[in-house]
Amino acid sequence: MLNIANKFVCSVLILVAVMPVALSQTRAARMANSARRMADAMVLAGLSVSPDQIELLSGISSTRESARVRVVSVTDTTAGTVKVKLRCQDNQECLPFYVLVHGLDGTHVSSVGVGAVPVNTAKLLQNVVRSGDHATLILETPDSRISLPVICLQSGALGQRIRVASPDRRQFFDAEVVATGMVKGSL
Repeated sequence: MLNIANKFVCSVLILVAVMPVALSQTRAARMANSARRMADAMVLAGLSVSPDQIELLSGISSTRESARVRVVSVTDTTAGTVKVKLRCQDNQECLPFYVLVHGLDGTHVSSVGVGAVPVNTAKLLQNVVRSGDHATLILETPDSRISLPVICLQSGALGQRIRVASPDRRQFFDAEVVATGMVKGSL
């Protein structure tokens, strides 16, 4: 009986020693987000920014080296400096984060382009759907188009991806905000 207990204790000790190594190998590697990628996202949003103007406020990493970053909001802090909130296009790749951009004046922040249509920055960054709002979800494939009534589970600005649910809350979708009360998803 004592021999069985010793074998059990030894096997538990081996598992305890091996488990952290196995867990660390299964975790996703984290990649540092570069100032160049952040500057590119800001240029796409209509901010004339170079990587040397960006001050990182914390260590920022993502699960993929090529994670797409986009501008969520722009806030004036002091003359010539703005605070920019960024996030990865896919919420699972990184958490939202803030950076400071130095050396900007009002002309750099005046307009933002969405697709080919220039839009005022304030309008782009304001939420056009709010959590709890009813909206229409458009699901498109090359052969069909389906419209469904949904309830927004998150607030969102134009171009932002949010979670929505069917009115009975049995189906959940990731969708892009395309207009007030309208979101677009894919099958």
